[in-house]
Amino acid sequence: MTRLVRAEWLKLRTTAVPWVLLGVATLLTGLSVVFAFLNPLRTAGTAIGPTWITPTSVAELRNLVGAGVGADVVAVLLGALAISTEFRHKTVTAAFLVTPERGRFIVAKLVTSVLASVALGVTMLVATMAAGSIVIAARHGSVAALWHQVPAVAPGMLLVFALFGVLGVGLGSLLTNQVVVLIVTLGWFLLVEALVGALVDVWVAGFKRWLPGNAAQAAVGYTALGPSHQGLAPSLLPWWGGALTVLAYGLAFAALGWTVMRRRDIT
Repeated sequence: MTRLVRAEWLKLRTTAVPWVLLGVATLLTGLSVVFAFLNPLRTAGTAIGPTWITPTSVAELRNLVGAGVGADVVAVLLGALAISTEFRHKTVTAAFLVTPERGRFIVAKLVTSVLASVALGVTMLVATMAAGSIVIAARHGSVAALWHQVPAVAPGMLLVFALFGVLGVGLGSLLTNQVVVLIVTLGWFLLVEALVGALVDVWVAGFKRWLPGNAAQAAVGYTALGPSHQGLAPSLLPWWGGALTVLAYGLAFAALGWTVMRRRDIT
């Protein structure tokens, strides 16, 4: 298994997809950092335009520290493309010749994806703290206060990146087609989940909390980001419930993918 994981790491380092995804994640995190320094200027409850602020409250500082959470969908894509790319470029045949047991193949992908996703999360956190510290210092804010919020946000953030890596491998092993994986992943997290959750929640109260995106919000400790987010608490699972829900989705998809893959003729 160790040699399989090393081989997967070699694939990650020598293919373009992970580096492209790193660029996308950096762009998303950069935008989130910018938004953390913006606040709508309101008069009588009506927004009349944004204004630059210096984060000072616990909620504002934790929002800034957690700016990289917006790139967690990239971890899903990283895990999904780790498998679907093999099918697209026909390298899966050689992979199965080296590792005939499909279960070991998927487990190696899971381990590598989790490690890579955590590394991605750490990179986003470091980039956020570097940029945030520079801007806060330039605006004469408290850099120390910003760093004091890291222990409250970083564990949940990295947990979600790891769990989304598992979810991505599960989706990739089940769907295998690279284009379909991209459409399904982006479509679900950017559009479909919000619509499905809103519609079904009308008849089944609390349904949307069990969907992957909302479960991930709970796992990241979103309700602990400060007073401005406390209103989300009743609609989300506890952090451990959210974590187990996302993990269950990932492992269930991976198990289905393994079942389909072991019966599938690879040529």
